[in-house]
Amino acid sequence: MSFTKKIIVSMILGILIGVTFNLTSLIESSLGTYVTNLLDLVSYLFLSSLKLIIVPLIFFSIVCGIVSLSDDVSISRLGIKTLLLYTITTVIAISLGLLFSSFINYEPIEMKNLDSVINIENIETDGNIFPNNIFKSLSDGNIIHLLIFAVLIGISAARIKNRIKTFIQYFYDFNDVINELVKLIISFTPIAVFCILAKTFSTQGIETIMSLAGYFFTVVFVLLFHFLFTFSILIKLFTALNPVKFFQNLKDVVIFTFSTSSSSASIPFTLKAAEEKYGIDKSIGTFTVPLGATINMDGTAIMQGCATFFLASLYGIDLGINEIITIVITATIASIGTAGIPSAGIIMLTVIFTQIGIPLEGITLLLGVDRLLDMMRTSVNVSGDLCISCIIASSENKINEEVFNSRTL
Repeated sequence: MSFTKKIIVSMILGILIGVTFNLTSLIESSLGTYVTNLLDLVSYLFLSSLKLIIVPLIFFSIVCGIVSLSDDVSISRLGIKTLLLYTITTVIAISLGLLFSSFINYEPIEMKNLDSVINIENIETDGNIFPNNIFKSLSDGNIIHLLIFAVLIGISAARIKNRIKTFIQYFYDFNDVINELVKLIISFTPIAVFCILAKTFSTQGIETIMSLAGYFFTVVFVLLFHFLFTFSILIKLFTALNPVKFFQNLKDVVIFTFSTSSSSASIPFTLKAAEEKYGIDKSIGTFTVPLGATINMDGTAIMQGCATFFLASLYGIDLGINEIITIVITATIASIGTAGIPSAGIIMLTVIFTQIGIPLEGITLLLGVDRLLDMMRTSVNVSGDLCISCIIASSENKINEEVFNSRTL
């Protein structure tokens, strides 16, 4: 059985057993108490494992991503344009997620037996966005300070990387180890999803299903909207290329990324498509595609915007203009540290939640449908990489339009 099928089966079984316990009042029996404690233990271990890798995942991903840029490229017009466009599309994506979510009326519910495993008070900062003591910032759980510190380390290491090759290799090795650890933790998702949903629905009841369905279809709608309209507008606005041809050439890429749910694993396939289907010069594609797999997470940003609004509503937390700005900025910065591997985006939600004050246990409500959403948002992520690659290649006159227009459905 494939991993996706395992997730779906676990989700269904968890919901059925949880609802059964809730409707039959078994949750109040001695058996129910034993089962609840067991489910609590598994859920706690899984959530703790996710939180365990947040800091190293962000730090090593960002440092390695910056160091991987050559000195010439990083300061060139190409580098500036690419980074700027990736940032713009991410801001658009997170903004669309928040905008469309604001039209959905999520009724607040009492989150029973989901006590926060972190002390939100310990995450409060002194209001300074720039770190002055990185060790204190780490102990306080200030992710924004970590992001800034990682960027500074990456830039500094890139400036002298010819003299510190061994040091940089250690970073790459550590990054590989952390990514492998993420994969290992995510491999336990079917078991965790079963336990988390069974626990959640046994205490929350059937009404949670309706709220989760609203979140799921909101994310799907925004993903499709961004995919069809945002990319079309960008292609039309910045190039003379035909948006219809762009989407026709995407067919194989979308199918591949949907099945792998991994931007990183899709890099070789995406590079091949960039050259053979879109006519993008190799010198452009080999820079924009890997960089996009590291920092361009449009689909993930959409999910994060929708998820934050959804859970804030369920917890009865009002999101004012300051919170909205914080979400947009944090999600944009955090996208740089989102590894291009399955379900890494759900981990990065903790970055936003800690800044807004949403208990991390809220993530448990999202895990059941996250695998399905992960497949779709990965396709949007990679499609965004190719969209920006086409724009950059066109602006540099390094795209073969004959190849671009030769593809048909």
